[in-house]
Amino acid sequence: MQHDRAPQPAWLTTYHTVRHALLHLVAPVLLLVAPQRCGGCEAEGSAFCDACRAAALASAPTQIAARELPRGCDAAGVVGSYLSPLGVALRTLKFRAAPELADPLGALLATTVRTVQLELGGSEPPVLVPIPTDPARLRERGFDHAALLAASAAAATGLCSALILERTRGVPPLHTLGKVERQRAMERAIALRAGVELPATVILVDDIWTSGATFRAAAEALRAAGCARIGAVAVAREPLAAVGARQ
Repeated sequence: MQHDRAPQPAWLTTYHTVRHALLHLVAPVLLLVAPQRCGGCEAEGSAFCDACRAAALASAPTQIAARELPRGCDAAGVVGSYLSPLGVALRTLKFRAAPELADPLGALLATTVRTVQLELGGSEPPVLVPIPTDPARLRERGFDHAALLAASAAAATGLCSALILERTRGVPPLHTLGKVERQRAMERAIALRAGVELPATVILVDDIWTSGATFRAAAEALRAAGCARIGAVAVAREPLAAVGARQ
């Protein structure tokens, strides 16, 4: 069934408008008193420096083997490894309240998105759909990191992004859970928003891919609604073994 596509939420439009206006006004002063630092290595000069970008892009293949795809997904890709500067930058983005990092990190997804788009095929361009953030984490941070990453990737590729998924309930922090526990926690935790148009082709967008449980839950919701082709992209991939080593 086709519905009117949900417009970009007002908070996201307002965020980008106000942010760009403020940066334009205060950037010269900020560069003098607080030079911009890289989210990956803290070197002065840019939000994500060329050295960290090169290390990130060399850290992992962008395509995922068919046997590793989350259930319900037809293609997937990542920019690089979570153990590269990408991991540091993503932690800075989420836990040090640095939403400006979503711009360069989301733009890094452009090549991966195009690769997945080619694998998916279809006569219509895909819509980039961010994985919905847990409501508790959204309240804590004050911004939706996945929505910002998807918006940046959309700007870099000329595609559209849309918030067509929502969380049905809160879940425990997934980094504390194993693979089976993650799948159980995410079961039916994501659903299609009411009154939105279902695109024929969707590429899901998230910051980190670990077990694939979140992508699986989102893909299952989309499949149940009738979506024909589903891809998934993440900025970084972190194997569960690496999560266990950090705990």
